[in-house]
Amino acid sequence: MPAETRRRFISMILALSAAFGAGRFAKADQPPDHHGQVIVENVWATPAREGEQSILHLRIINEGRDHAHLLGVETPVAKDARIVGRISDHKTTAFESMSVRADSDLDLTSDHMWIELGRLTRAVKPGESIPLELVFVRGRVRAEAHVHTADG
Repeated sequence: MPAETRRRFISMILALSAAFGAGRFAKADQPPDHHGQVIVENVWATPAREGEQSILHLRIINEGRDHAHLLGVETPVAKDARIVGRISDHKTTAFESMSVRADSDLDLTSDHMWIELGRLTRAVKPGESIPLELVFVRGRVRAEAHVHTADG
């Protein structure tokens, strides 16, 4: 098969994979929802005022045979989002992406790793839900984060 034909075929397969997974939603207060081979659960965010940051917590379970590479998160309530990890008692770092190994999970619910939704375009208040999309190399997963404080 010529290289150009092979590239087009692979692009088509990736586009179809993304299209079939894009229409499903995960909600914080419901049982985990399946998105193909990826399950998203425990999705919640901290309350914050407009212009500040909200901390997004969630857990991603990859039941597939291939790695799932999380590139970031998009939401209409924040101008930016970044994956953050604690690298020492007093230092954190932002990651360009995060890999969820095959048949494994990525826990972003602790104080060791989380997602910062920065420069909020509006306040997010306890009791509301905010829409978001997890952006993976092979597609997007829609979810809703329930807003509440860490103690629930």
